[in-house]
Amino acid sequence: MIHCDRPIEYEAQPLSDIGEGILDDWRRLVRDNAIFSSPFFAPGYTQLVGSCLGDVMVGLLRQEGRVVGIFPYEWERDGHARPVGSIFCDYQGVIVGPDIHWTAEGMLTKLGVESYRFDHMLSSQHQWRKFVQVRDVSWSINLSDGYEAYEVDLRSAKRMQIADVRRQRRMIEKEVGALSFSPHEVDHGLLDLMLGWKSAQWARSGWVGRFTADWEHRLMHRLLETAQPDFAGLFSILRCSGRPVAMHLGMRSAHTWHYWTTAYDQEFKRYSPGLIMLAEMIRHAPGLGLEELDMGKDGFKYKRRLHTHTVQLAEGVATRCNG
Repeated sequence: MIHCDRPIEYEAQPLSDIGEGILDDWRRLVRDNAIFSSPFFAPGYTQLVGSCLGDVMVGLLRQEGRVVGIFPYEWERDGHARPVGSIFCDYQGVIVGPDIHWTAEGMLTKLGVESYRFDHMLSSQHQWRKFVQVRDVSWSINLSDGYEAYEVDLRSAKRMQIADVRRQRRMIEKEVGALSFSPHEVDHGLLDLMLGWKSAQWARSGWVGRFTADWEHRLMHRLLETAQPDFAGLFSILRCSGRPVAMHLGMRSAHTWHYWTTAYDQEFKRYSPGLIMLAEMIRHAPGLGLEELDMGKDGFKYKRRLHTHTVQLAEGVATRCNG
């Protein structure tokens, strides 16, 4: 039995030194604490990024010799850390049970981290509160009762996004051709096509330089091949008359699908193919054993109309103890 008031020992290890025993502890902590249901908390995510990028570390919190907490991070520069995967990491926090007593600044000090910059921190981890500069939410959909129950709830709330999507679907099928949806395919050529669409979209928005680094391409393509019980890539494709018109690369944990990188063919923009694809993802999720589809931050209108609940997140920079 672990005594929650016993002191915690901290140890920093390179990801490459983490063995199966610690990975099992990591999986146990995720499994036993529902707030870590996002695939970003699974060891598979950190392993995926680590296979594409160096300087990934794992902070271990031990009590009476037992691992009671996991803190993955990556070096940004000497002494300064950030979440694993940087801009691609949509959930952050220390994977630890609620009864373990720790402080963010104390942990960083023991691990030799001068500062830790976060932007998707779980607000429920009060240990980071003094460092928070901005608060935000991630928009999520609870599908634990199935798709039909979810749609009934939307209608009861007079949120008609699904009905609007159906109208767009009828329009494209009448004017162009029949639609088909595949929740997951392993096709590296199509993934490159989607990444090209996404880079062009970001360039139009003024975000030049996304997906230009070699490690970013490796990350996406290796995710496509990843299939673990608690962490896997899902590459979804919406086709019209056999032609891809919208695609999405995301990831899943045991029960949560994270909506991550999506793009569509600009030629079909008037039909909102991205929203049609998202509606198909929501419809198919329960059949894949998934109880939640998390749409991430940014309060776009469609997220506000589709969500059932939000997860509170925070942004800031945490620093170690002085003196």
